[in-house]
Amino acid sequence: MSYLDYVASCRYESDQVLEDWRWLIGDKLELWFVTKFGDAFLTDPDTNAIKWLDVEGGTLEPVAETLKRFEYAANEQANLDKWFMPEIVDGQKLLGMEPGDNQCLSCNHPLKLGGQLDPDNFDVCDIAVHFSIMGQLHRQINDLPPGTKITDIKVDAPALPGTKKPWWRFLSPFPK
Repeated sequence: MSYLDYVASCRYESDQVLEDWRWLIGDKLELWFVTKFGDAFLTDPDTNAIKWLDVEGGTLEPVAETLKRFEYAANEQANLDKWFMPEIVDGQKLLGMEPGDNQCLSCNHPLKLGGQLDPDNFDVCDIAVHFSIMGQLHRQINDLPPGTKITDIKVDAPALPGTKKPWWRFLSPFPK
C-alpha cells in the first residue's frame, strides 16, 4: 500500500480549494494534493517544506522539509494511517463511496461539531465545496473554548467555476 493510492484526482486551482483556509495557512502556501479522505498537503514555494492541512481537525502541521523526506515519511504506516486514513477510505469504497474526479470523502456531521468516524457519517463531496464549507466552519469556531455550545454557523455558497449547478448539489451523489 502506497500513499499514492489515497490521493484524490483534483483539477482545481490552488486558490479555488484553499480560499476559505487563508485565515489559517496564510497567502503563500500552495496546494500540492488532496487526499481521498478530504485533507490536503501544501507546499511552501520559498522553502519547499510540506505541510498537512487536517481539514476535519482544522489544523496545519509541518510534516517534511523536502519532497524526499515526505516520500519516506508518508510510507511509514503510522503516518499513512494518520494522514491518509486508508481504513476509512477503503471501507467507504466497499460501501460504494469512492471519490471520483474532483471529489473526496466528507463528514455529513463534522467531527468538531460532534460527528463520529462512522461509515454512515460520510458522503462523497466535491473538493471545492468540502474545503470551502470546512474552512468557513473552522474559521468561526477556531477561537471558541472547548465545550462551547455552538448554536449558529453561517456558510457562504462556494464559487464553483464553470458550472451552473447549485453548490449543495455537489455534496453527494448518493440518495439518503
